[in-house]
Amino acid sequence: MAVFDAAADEVADVLGATSDWGPSGRRDSQYAFDVTADEACLEVLRGAGFAVFSEESGITGDSSAPIVVVDPVDGSTNASRGVPWYATALCLIADGAARVALVANHATGQRWRAVLGGGATLDGRPIGPSNRTVLSESIVAMSGLPRHHWGWAQFRVLGASAPDMCLVATGVLDAWCDMHRGGHGLWDYAASSLICAESGAVVGDVYGRDLITLDHTERRAPIVAATSSLYEAMLEQRLKDD
Repeated sequence: MAVFDAAADEVADVLGATSDWGPSGRRDSQYAFDVTADEACLEVLRGAGFAVFSEESGITGDSSAPIVVVDPVDGSTNASRGVPWYATALCLIADGAARVALVANHATGQRWRAVLGGGATLDGRPIGPSNRTVLSESIVAMSGLPRHHWGWAQFRVLGASAPDMCLVATGVLDAWCDMHRGGHGLWDYAASSLICAESGAVVGDVYGRDLITLDHTERRAPIVAATSSLYEAMLEQRLKDD
């Protein structure tokens, strides 16, 4: 976990020194600071002996080494516009499973952590989801927009999937769902999925697929909820939107 904290610290330093909040010119939706943050993050991770699976630079490093999935800046558009909700997400993958995770919100200083079988924390304090079971009593968030009203109590779109999902792990939100029909890469959700699962929340893919896939071109549609009853209610409504 110390290596993950060091990598997140390097990204924080890059963002603190950033004056160019414009596009990188390399690909759509990539900003110049995405590239510099990725370089800083990878230097720490590869220096510690890890291979890296990054949104920005693909898979690099020794193929026999443990692999860390990283999104250097999740919520780049938020960061570029000054919306205080963006994070670095890191997750160690071994034997096909997420093992260690960190999501560091650079705007607020919050850090969510989890170790497989060891629970989840926010800034060192144990966390858990809400006990909401009924959609009509729940505050839900999404990436993208639904095609119909699902019957929630309130609705949010916050713009950064990794910290969004972590809000379910802490009980701030009751559920979250991807509306893009598989628009999320592993870097978007690997760390927060482990944090949510270790907190006691229910995590899955809308279409029942394994969330862990070390293929940079693969996409998934994550869904997370505080309880199994709420998960099923969310899933039922989500599938109506297909």
